[in-house]
This record gives sequence, structure tokens and C-alpha cells, in this order.
Amino acid sequence: MASSRRTGRSRLTLALLVLTSLALLTLDFRDSAVVSSARRVASSAFAPLRGVAETATEPFTNAWHGITDYRDVRAENDALRAQLDRLRGEAALDEDAASQLAGLLDQLDIEWVGDIPTATARVVAGPLSNFSHTIEIDKGSDAGLRVGMPVINGAGLVGRLVQVTADHATVQLLTDPDFAVGVRLVPDGAPGTARGTGAGEDLVVDTGLEADAEVNRGTTVATSGADRSAFPGSIPVGKVRRTRAGSGGLTLDLVVRPLADTEKLAFVTVMLWPVEP
Repeated sequence: MASSRRTGRSRLTLALLVLTSLALLTLDFRDSAVVSSARRVASSAFAPLRGVAETATEPFTNAWHGITDYRDVRAENDALRAQLDRLRGEAALDEDAASQLAGLLDQLDIEWVGDIPTATARVVAGPLSNFSHTIEIDKGSDAGLRVGMPVINGAGLVGRLVQVTADHATVQLLTDPDFAVGVRLVPDGAPGTARGTGAGEDLVVDTGLEADAEVNRGTTVATSGADRSAFPGSIPVGKVRRTRAGSGGLTLDLVVRPLADTEKLAFVTVMLWPVEP
């Protein structure tokens, strides 16, 4: 019974406090001693209730701020990622421009070209597969190109033209197993024929030298110019890596690494060399 009476009194006290608060609101917040005193009493009485309400709503408030803050952070991260991507793109363009400039400079003032006229062209397509050994360039007959002309870069021989249209041409790379060119050793002049063995692979030169002949590693191999209608002489082709016995074991073959990297061509130079019809 005592508990019921206490509960009743508590409810009555709460009701009186609520009525008192409403009465204070209707007094239009006049600055009187009675009102000020009553405000303080009501504020003290409701302080625990405010504390309970704030405690009860705090998780929801924090959750809301967490959601809005997360959205802000995510938006900022997205903006930073976009800026980083843009900077990466600009860096890639700068790198590409530098690479193209280096490729163009590589075609200038090639000493061993001599006074032979040339045309510099951009590589617009590489080999279409591992079984393809040709590239496409953006110059053709309009620029004086003809089938059979040698194609080079600053390092050395790249290949020869095998198809020409008005504004494009196809280059057969020297790594093509069907490619062959007359060469000689520098400086002793021993002749041979260099043949391709596949993309990224070394050339093989059959020299006709006796099997026990000595050829030093690093010896330069250049075009011989013996058949001047095909290639002029002295175009660098590659460096000897090793020797091996030739067909039948009676002659010497050379394994030669091409000087021109045919897998990384951006620009090439076509030597406008006279070619027989």
C-alpha cells in the first residue's frame, strides 16, 4: 500500500510540474521575481528528465552524425581519387610525349645512312599475333616508298617493305623466319646470310666458315651490300652472342642478337634505296 501511495504522489508531483511549466510559458517570460524563481525550480525539477532524454537519444544522434560524416568523407575520397587519376593521366601523356620525342630523335642523323634519302614514319600497328612478323607504318608510295626498301632505326636494321599503298606500308621484320639478308662480319668481312628465327629470338647467320674458325663474342654483323639492288652495305644488324656447328658439322653458324628491338618500335626510317622493278 505504501508503494502505491508513493507512486500516486510521484505522478501527482510530475503533473504539477508540467502544469507549472505550461503556466510559466503563458506568462510570456516576464522578468518578475516570482517567474524567475519558478523557472529555476522547474529547471531543477526537469533537469533529470532532460538528462534521461539526451542519454536516450544520444545513440541516434551519433548514428546520424556518423552517416553524414561518412558521406562527407566518402565524397572527399572520391574527389581525391579523381584528382589522382587526372594526375596519373597527365603523367602518362608526358611520358608518352617524351617517348615519342626520343623515338623521333633516334631517327635523326644516322651516320651509316650516308647520303641515301630517307622517310621517317610512325608505327601504327604491331604484329597481330605471335605468328605475325609484320608492322604497319603511316607512310606509303606518296612519300616515295616502294616494296623491297630497307627499314631501319637508330640501332640498325628493322626489316624491309613488303606491301605499299598510297599512305601506308607493311614492314616484314628481320626476326621473321622467312626473312634473309646478306651480311658480313666487321671488320674482317667474312660473308654470310642472316635469317630470322621468330619474334624476340636471335638471328642465325650461316657463314660458310670452317667449323673450327674463331669468331669473338660481341663481333658486329652488318649488311654486306653484295646485292646492292636489295640492301646497301654497312647497315648494322646485330652482335654475335655465340657460335655453333652448322649443317653437317662442317661449317660455322653464328647466333646473333639483333641491335634493333623490333618489339618496341614507335618510329622507323625507310631508306629510299633504289630497288629493281
